[in-house]
Amino acid sequence: MLRFSKKILLVIALTLASENLLVPVVIFADEPAQAMARLSGRVTVAGRHPKPQPLPVFKNRNFCGPQVINETLLIGRGGGVQNAVVVVRPIDRPVAVRPSRLILDNRHCAFAPHVQVAPVGSELLLINSDPILHTVHARMGSETLFNVGLPTWRRVTKRLDRVGVVKIDCDVLHTWMSAAIIVTDTPHYAVTDERGFFSVEGLPAGAYDVEIWHEKLGARTRRLSMNGDDLLALDVIYALNQIHR
Repeated sequence: MLRFSKKILLVIALTLASENLLVPVVIFADEPAQAMARLSGRVTVAGRHPKPQPLPVFKNRNFCGPQVINETLLIGRGGGVQNAVVVVRPIDRPVAVRPSRLILDNRHCAFAPHVQVAPVGSELLLINSDPILHTVHARMGSETLFNVGLPTWRRVTKRLDRVGVVKIDCDVLHTWMSAAIIVTDTPHYAVTDERGFFSVEGLPAGAYDVEIWHEKLGARTRRLSMNGDDLLALDVIYALNQIHR
């Protein structure tokens, strides 16, 4: 199937029966655009997988409760892994990224969303929807990028200007709270849904490195070549013994 982009100007002659005249009529047609490929697939865990235990709460239990959901390894029906990040990076040409604006909320004693992807240069808005104090301590490796105190009334924007994995914690003894932001230099990425599925569209023909990252299962890389209109499938299977404690 053809897709269309640039306009082409066509001029045809239309005969007017009443006056038998030839009158030029302008019609805009579309020129076929470059065909794009799509990569889709699923990230799963093989074998039996016990449900992760809730995380104990040690502070502000009157608001947070005695425990919260453990979002670090969410495995659904059929072993589908939620919150795995798929980054598709061209290796045979440079690619431009468009920074975006993201939000990281403190909601019900957890960071929301737990995992997200940001093109490099994006702005991250930090907010707190809880009636208690939180902090947002962001690290890349062992280096602190920022550490912000967030009472309910405060809003802070930070720029994500380095590519890599940003790990986030809350330093006011909310030891159960964590989040991750993958800052990438490619516009092609996805985060798996609750069943482990993902889809990355709009891929020009070429060679790509595909990185799959999960905070507990680690990273894997595949190299793929795609032609226009390709519909490629990539399934990634982890073993539970690969979990990073």
